[in-house]
Amino acid sequence: MSAGPEPGVATGRHPGAPAGRRTLARGGLLLAPSAGLAHGLHYAYNVAMAAVLGPAAFGALGALLALILLGSVPGIALQAVAARHTALLAHQGAGQRALWRSLVRLAAWWGAGLAAATVAVGPTLAAWLHLDSPAPVLLLAVALAPSTFSYASQGMLQGREAFGGFAAVALVNAVGKLAAGLALVAAGLGVSGAVAGAAAVAALAAAAGVLLVRRALAAAGAAPTPPAAREAAARTREAVAATTGLLGLFLLTNLDVPLARHFLPAEASGLYALGAVVAKVAFWGPQFVTTLVFARLVTGADRRRLLAGSAALIVGSGALLAAGLAALAPLGVALPLLGRDYAAIGPALPLFAALGCSLALVQLLLFEEIAASARRMGRVLALAAVLQAVLISVAFHHSVAQIVGTALAVALVLVAAGAVLAARRVGPLTARPRAGNGTPAPPAI
Repeated sequence: MSAGPEPGVATGRHPGAPAGRRTLARGGLLLAPSAGLAHGLHYAYNVAMAAVLGPAAFGALGALLALILLGSVPGIALQAVAARHTALLAHQGAGQRALWRSLVRLAAWWGAGLAAATVAVGPTLAAWLHLDSPAPVLLLAVALAPSTFSYASQGMLQGREAFGGFAAVALVNAVGKLAAGLALVAAGLGVSGAVAGAAAVAALAAAAGVLLVRRALAAAGAAPTPPAAREAAARTREAVAATTGLLGLFLLTNLDVPLARHFLPAEASGLYALGAVVAKVAFWGPQFVTTLVFARLVTGADRRRLLAGSAALIVGSGALLAAGLAALAPLGVALPLLGRDYAAIGPALPLFAALGCSLALVQLLLFEEIAASARRMGRVLALAAVLQAVLISVAFHHSVAQIVGTALAVALVLVAAGAVLAARRVGPLTARPRAGNGTPAPPAI
């Protein structure tokens, strides 16, 4: 006897049916506040660290945190592939245990490889970032090793549309990083303590994710399972291809902070690191939209409407943030809690908000391509990341405004290129399909 639909999984019902829309709306009501809380805690972490460490040390920590995100790219690619194949198996009513076993093996290999590569470049990286010791870079390797398990489990939960478990893993990471980081920095361990806290919490989040997936699969009961060997090899190739685009995206999202640390004076690099926090808020804040719709982009027919609604939400959130920061800029205030040390960054904060919003749109377009198993946008992103690094390194690195302005210009070009590529697959992103009575259909989200 075959098992019924697994909990949290989209069934064979057409994704555009009303029940499917209600499920997506419920997922959005869960993901939006939980993602807002998680990102708010990450923001609080950066604010607290900036206040406790001071601009010079916070510039070093900001660069290391950016490198953690860059090192997480293979794990995020694994998450996307896991979500895609989980959604496909759920749509077919097939079991997911073989998929999970192959993902665990792949996560183990990738985590070990990331840690080994980080240790190998540790002394060189410490010198390039003007660190007093290679210890923070070695702790960076410890933080990266378990992260692939966390991303693999979140991909399974995302593909099953089990958004409660997905949000739980994210909140464990956000709460733990803030608490552990503050405790270790308060103990006098400085930048090394902050990175050590992130490493400990990465292991905790990975354990939580693995436990949630195992419980979900055990509750689902038996179901037909497709052959694993050939599929596992195909998933590995797909994850490697996704890594190319995601690496380009995360280089664009994070590499400006280490470059600012290298080229700008220590105090100015701290100002840039704080401005980059605003860009991260604008980038990560609407990420729940991409998380919410990804499984439907894999299996759904109405991808054009999903993309249009998602892009509108991202642009709206970015516009609100930029407008609020622009209103504060005449006051000469970056963040009142940080005092005058950071006030000079205030007028540039709307540029950082625009940068983050533009990159959030790029991320949406990239994940639409991953859902469609296409690769052009990934290659464009990789080239754009190299271009941005060259432009900043060769010419535009003499001030905070030059670096963020260059990054924003590259991001806007990418939004235009991604929209063109997506339109060729699903039609113009601004178009809206007609309902049966000839009136525009309501937004999908």
